[in-house]
Amino acid sequence: MTTIPRRQLLRGMIAGGALIGGVPLLVSASANATPAGRREAGPRWLGAGPFQHVYDPSPDQDHRRYLNDHCTIKGPDGKWHLFSIIGDTAPPGQVPDSAVEDHIAHAVADNLDGPWESKPHVLTTDTGKGEDHLWAPHVIEHDGTYYMFYSAGAPKGEPWAINLATSKNLTDWERNDKNPLFRYGGAARDPMVVWIGDEWVMYYTEVDEQRHHIVAARTSKDLREGWSDARAVWTDAITDHTVSVTESPFLVERDGWWYLFIGTRNGYVGTDVFASRDPFAFTLDGYAGHIPAHCAEIVRDGEDWWVTAAGWFQDGLHLAPLHWRDTPPLWHSPRNPAAAVDVTGAVRLFALAEDRSTLVTRTLESGWEEFGTGFATVPTIGGNEDGRLSVFALRPDASLAVRTQTGDGGWSDWRDFGGPFDAAPVAALDADGRLELFALGQAGESIQRRRQSTPNSEEWSDWERFGDGAGAPPVVAANADGRLEVIALGPGGANIAHRWQNSPGGDWHDWDGSFGTAAGAAPTAALGAGDRLQVMVIEPMGLSLNNRPQSTANGKWGDWRRVTYWIDAGAATMVASEDGRLEAFFMPPGGDVIYHSFQLSDASWSEQEEFGTGPVTATPTACRDGEGKVHVFTVAPDGTVHTRTQTAANNGWGEWRKLDGDPIAPVPAGSAT
Repeated sequence: MTTIPRRQLLRGMIAGGALIGGVPLLVSASANATPAGRREAGPRWLGAGPFQHVYDPSPDQDHRRYLNDHCTIKGPDGKWHLFSIIGDTAPPGQVPDSAVEDHIAHAVADNLDGPWESKPHVLTTDTGKGEDHLWAPHVIEHDGTYYMFYSAGAPKGEPWAINLATSKNLTDWERNDKNPLFRYGGAARDPMVVWIGDEWVMYYTEVDEQRHHIVAARTSKDLREGWSDARAVWTDAITDHTVSVTESPFLVERDGWWYLFIGTRNGYVGTDVFASRDPFAFTLDGYAGHIPAHCAEIVRDGEDWWVTAAGWFQDGLHLAPLHWRDTPPLWHSPRNPAAAVDVTGAVRLFALAEDRSTLVTRTLESGWEEFGTGFATVPTIGGNEDGRLSVFALRPDASLAVRTQTGDGGWSDWRDFGGPFDAAPVAALDADGRLELFALGQAGESIQRRRQSTPNSEEWSDWERFGDGAGAPPVVAANADGRLEVIALGPGGANIAHRWQNSPGGDWHDWDGSFGTAAGAAPTAALGAGDRLQVMVIEPMGLSLNNRPQSTANGKWGDWRRVTYWIDAGAATMVASEDGRLEAFFMPPGGDVIYHSFQLSDASWSEQEEFGTGPVTATPTACRDGEGKVHVFTVAPDGTVHTRTQTAANNGWGEWRKLDGDPIAPVPAGSAT
């Protein structure tokens, strides 16, 4: 089992099986009540374009290094300067030890997209001055002097310190002789400083005495001393968990609105944005978008806005355009490409093409062919009772469209299907054989439901409100008796809630918000061995993959258990073998390795085993064909699709092979645009 680094063990705040038990918090409108749709007078929505890898700090491929919390600033030489945590990359599936992050790295470039030139480190841990590590440098310029604020940790048992170093040229740095600026508790870190009104304001993260994860603010007139007491400007919905729930705060102002960027969200690689008129008061109600990036930093270069990203598993610095939007960013399905068996019996794939506006489809034997234009998300699939597929995808304006197979394997025209939504819907057949859809409303303010009037029909009910708010698209699965069960991440990731049909095809029970406590991304669910539902979910920041099974078919639920440490943005993909046992596929952040676990005859799970090596961009997709064999699909960073198939139903696995054809968009699992 992977050793958890000290950064996650501080103050004993990780409890084994952290999802055991529940918080009685229902999916609630008041927790995420941002108005949906276009904002005429309010704040803008934020998203990001595709990230480009612009700097690898590794001296050679045998000595891979990572950057983490970082900053960029243009210096007096007209060049961009990068300052960052730096460390040695851990082997695939393992996590670096952040306790040995004891240097601040430095690199320079003429342009943000490089090429970057590595320079000597500018600071090294000074244990004689109480520095335990060097984290999260943030540099500003004032009156010709550059100020670097950083987290310095503390000797064991001491409160953590925020320290300062200064420079005139961004190369030679001198520590402030009155360090530390302040100490607090066991989690004061990730400082960011900005001028507001007539004073300097430092934003940083803390865990307060009530074990709330907060972004705190302190003020000063001179940057060097006299920092005020802290006040909370953001309190996370998640409490009593790892110190890494709230990270890397970054603040920008535009048109009278303040935007606070906070990680980690949707697993390790993700940042949420919250807007407010008051730079000292941010809440979930101000949700303003999502950036698929760890430790996101915002950079303005003239009229251009950019976002930089790094992290333990990212191999250096990444850069993307920051998008200021009139509508919320759209969530991609975590299953890319989408896969299912169509009415002809062929395994068929659907994906967003490399241009990110065209949908394409293929079978295993054919190449990719155009399926539709003017789309913005990875599609989702619903299987009709008669075997025909229905494909759902969002257009850039967040409207939903559907295209359905005909009996001979052809396809209908695209038709409008409602909206606006944040994500394409999930689908399941109810006990009556009708497709039911569940979709995340715009800005996450609701979950919407729609169903076929009769099995295989082109007539559907109207969309109706099914839940008052969620933190990610919901999932749906059918019990052994056909009753549907919907499981959703609560606003802010504070809990997992579920709702189920009281009888097959019947009415619905109220939401139960105590299904699971804090989680980091949308769960997955599937019916497995013993006709029992199984749910997988990741802890905040992706610290672990956890599983909860039904105790009996159609019955109550057992306890949560930890499957493995460290998982990527999406929970495990689960697919049933022909004998009903589930196969699960998952990967740690970075995509260097894919893991596999399967249900045993008693419905327990095997130990994880390595199933393939990357790099891959997302949690694998899987489906079972008409012969009972399971097919697994992954996407490499170059957009090529790779597959591995069981040699026979319920049997072992063949070799990986690359599918011929043009590349598709290598969309990260569950990312937003």
